[in-house]
Amino acid sequence: MGGKAVITVFLLWAFAGPPALAHHSRANFDETREIELSGTVKEFSWRNPHVYLEIDVPGETGDAGTWLIETHSVTSMMRFGWSRDSLQPGDPITITVQPDRDSSKRFALLQYMLTPGGNRVYAFRDNRSGEAPEVQPSTDFSGTWYAVRSALDIRLAGGGPPEGWPYTDQGRRNVSNYNEHESPQYECLPVGVPKMTFYSYAINLQRDGDGIQITKEHLNEHRTIYFNKDRSELKKTPPSYVGTSVGNLESDRHLIIETDNFLPTKWGLANGIDSSDQKIMTEDYRLSEDGMFIDISYTLTDPVYLTEPVTVTGRYRKAESREFTPVPCDPDTAKRHIISD
Repeated sequence: MGGKAVITVFLLWAFAGPPALAHHSRANFDETREIELSGTVKEFSWRNPHVYLEIDVPGETGDAGTWLIETHSVTSMMRFGWSRDSLQPGDPITITVQPDRDSSKRFALLQYMLTPGGNRVYAFRDNRSGEAPEVQPSTDFSGTWYAVRSALDIRLAGGGPPEGWPYTDQGRRNVSNYNEHESPQYECLPVGVPKMTFYSYAINLQRDGDGIQITKEHLNEHRTIYFNKDRSELKKTPPSYVGTSVGNLESDRHLIIETDNFLPTKWGLANGIDSSDQKIMTEDYRLSEDGMFIDISYTLTDPVYLTEPVTVTGRYRKAESREFTPVPCDPDTAKRHIISD
């Protein structure tokens, strides 16, 4: 890669469906402990980016009181068989959770709910029975894809600024001032490019005569890759979080994308690292011969925050093709996990 700094992104999907990754870290939950809570549903908040429920646990034990329970996103809960009608206020409930490491907080991550018949209904695992849908290979990059994560614990998905990047003084100030609670996603702001490339949840690529349409599940974000667009016309396009992208097919299975015309974006390069209107991104997509994987790398240039380009690599795995259900992000829900002491 010449003199470029290179960072590799490992993307873990341990399950058949979407993984249990989120836009914030879940390291506050004690994964070595599971406790059972029985009580009454006080609230079932069916909103993105995460579904929450509150339950009142009766009694005089240390677990008694009102608990806030974090679950998965609406998108994934639907994929795992849940619906907004799965629970109602007043319903009796028994759940197994991983509690917050701070025992003074009645805050926990849902593992599963126990039905009256004794069955477990999981929040981070597919509850549906039957054969998995057949996955058809792609011949032109089109289809639904998941990133392939193999070395990232789901509770560390939030992460901080990348280590080892060649930061400018401004970039180093970003690193020094990093605060996970200041994530723009807690205000439901767009993550833009490149973050939507390897962000959790599925991504749809649809090839047409004029280029490729890319839609990100859960984020409801969209970008267009132009193949045959007049460059002078593209220069009139207003700057945006996703920029203006021009694609070139080196072959039927090799695509190069050049993107510029970005808005300055908070955390627009990576978690904690902003980007300027000078950001440029070059992507390299290579479709495997069997049509079941896409190897991806992108190189970022931004002289305001980086002294030299950096390259990030990863991989997509083909999934069953499906339409995404758009669910808007709710700012209050996005910040609900931030509990004051």
